[in-house]
Amino acid sequence: GGNDTTRNSITGGVLALNQNPAEYDKLRQDTTLIPNMVSEIIRWQTPILGMRRRAMQDTELFGKQVRKHDKVMMWYVSGNRDDEVIADPMRFKVDRENARHHLSFGFGIHRC
Repeated sequence: GGNDTTRNSITGGVLALNQNPAEYDKLRQDTTLIPNMVSEIIRWQTPILGMRRRAMQDTELFGKQVRKHDKVMMWYVSGNRDDEVIADPMRFKVDRENARHHLSFGFGIHRC
């Protein structure tokens, strides 16, 4: 797992900084932003695509019926671009407030 996530984060981060020169300039002017930038890269790049599970019982999820044994997919990138939770989620910002609140490594007991 660490091999894919590291490689994807590094390449995605280089691309994001290249495509957002003003953000790169911010970083060069204030290197204390580096830890926050790392979290933003992980949110932006979302190095793990998704996680699939099977429903253990019939249930309803956000108004949709899920039957026992149905496959349910969670896409991390969708959570990391949720505009109800993250302000201006389609923008890469090295100084994003709460950049560490991403879902790239799961959540709760399933956090990597």
